[in-house]
Amino acid sequence: MSDSEALERILAALEEADGALAEALDKRARATLELRQLREKEPDGYFRVPREEEVIARARGVISDFPGGAIEPVWREILGGCRSLIAPQIVAYQGSAGGFAHLAARRRFGSTTEFRSFQTVPEVLEEVSRGRADWGVLPLETSSDGAITATLHGLADGDVRISGEVTVHTNYHLLSGTGNATDIDKVYGSRGALAACERFLQSELPRATVIDVPSGQVAAELAREDHGAAVIGTAMLQELHHLHIARERIEDAAGRETRYAMVGSELPSRTGRDRTVLAMAVSDAPGALYNTLKPFADRDINLTRLESRPTQGAAWRYLFFVEMDGHVTDRPLLTALEELRNVSRHVKVLGSYPRPETSGSEERNS
Repeated sequence: MSDSEALERILAALEEADGALAEALDKRARATLELRQLREKEPDGYFRVPREEEVIARARGVISDFPGGAIEPVWREILGGCRSLIAPQIVAYQGSAGGFAHLAARRRFGSTTEFRSFQTVPEVLEEVSRGRADWGVLPLETSSDGAITATLHGLADGDVRISGEVTVHTNYHLLSGTGNATDIDKVYGSRGALAACERFLQSELPRATVIDVPSGQVAAELAREDHGAAVIGTAMLQELHHLHIARERIEDAAGRETRYAMVGSELPSRTGRDRTVLAMAVSDAPGALYNTLKPFADRDINLTRLESRPTQGAAWRYLFFVEMDGHVTDRPLLTALEELRNVSRHVKVLGSYPRPETSGSEERNS
């Protein structure tokens, strides 16, 4: 077969695959609309449909050549689009539009979701607990500073649970209207963004005026109207404001990540590859912490994280936050928790959900 014949065959295969993909998307949309009609016909009926994690896991088991790291993002977008055909979904996140929490939320729920920005963790938790938002997205841990205290305390004090997590790389880019770094004489950015890129600004743009603004959203709006201005922000901020990347990944410390918790009112079903997070308060006595951890060791339950935080409103008392492998309905974990409650002053499960397929596997330009 000649090269030209091979090319024709490849182009035909691509066209056939694209057509089949388009037909499959429409077929799924039609099935989703039929499900909506069935629910409208019987509003009190129970209709068991596969959970998103089940759908994605099944896709992973079938797909062999498509890049593994792209499977979940593609499926999340498809599932989000189909979900919007049934009812609009509202997701609250902590942070400004175009920030890393917004990025994590869209990566998890798809671009057809309605996203709402809030400044504090308690605001997001209240939106979810009062039913004004279906889900919330909160920072759980950073690779540089560890667990986020406000999120841990908010979950420990409320009724909202962790239902999943997403890890994003905290990459910052230099964005402008032209994408030409030589034009820049002014740089806007939030305090955190400017601090994360301080060495870059000093070495690469020493003559530029650096202006601290409340958020990346504000920075982008100011820079978009100024030919000589740039903004330090995320790739999502670039997309939202139609800016161009003048320099990529300008953060001083490369490789940092933030783990975000997806919080809601439901407890995901057991998958066999799960993570459980709990908060506990131990007695003030010798060996108290040992006694609380022993039930897990006795049952070969792998504890992956243990942190303490001061209890709010009680001086010199601490809450311990523990992450472990397993689902709260697993027999070993269930019996360990029963024993734990007998030796602890307080125990609360903050979430039990499928572990991510990989940590930090998302694209580096986020």
